[in-house]
Amino acid sequence: MNCKHCGKETENPKYCSRSCAAKETNKTPKRKLLDRVCSDCGTKIDRKDRFDRRTVCDECNRNVVDWTSITYGELTEKRSYQIHSRIRDLARRSYKKTGNKLECQVCGYNKHVVIHHIKPIGEHSNDTPIAEINDIENLMCLCPNHHWEIHNGVFYKGDMAR
Repeated sequence: MNCKHCGKETENPKYCSRSCAAKETNKTPKRKLLDRVCSDCGTKIDRKDRFDRRTVCDECNRNVVDWTSITYGELTEKRSYQIHSRIRDLARRSYKKTGNKLECQVCGYNKHVVIHHIKPIGEHSNDTPIAEINDIENLMCLCPNHHWEIHNGVFYKGDMAR
């Protein structure tokens, strides 16, 4: 018998090797990406790859937020759970985007650092934008020890040698 792919003589009834079998049987066309439409507004969703399973567009997605326009009061009305945690997470992101070194501004320790708000989150008024709370002028990079000392009154920003 002859191989269906290359024509070589073979004892196997169809193919002479696994590679010939794969080359012959894997010629079927791949599935195409189906266009997805936003379930809220009906616009086409631009999919990155076949694993992108979004059902709403970026404009309708409640998780995509413009933090320059959202205020502290609006955030407290929308979310009643871990508001300050969300603001701290955004502060870490905005600090990393600046390109500043991730090391303690007091001692230079860089294995584990936290981002400290100079003016605490809770002291801001309800009409303060989240972008202003997380402004780089209001953020400091500290090691956990100096962060604890600042919060407990043991260490003051004026004592910084760096």
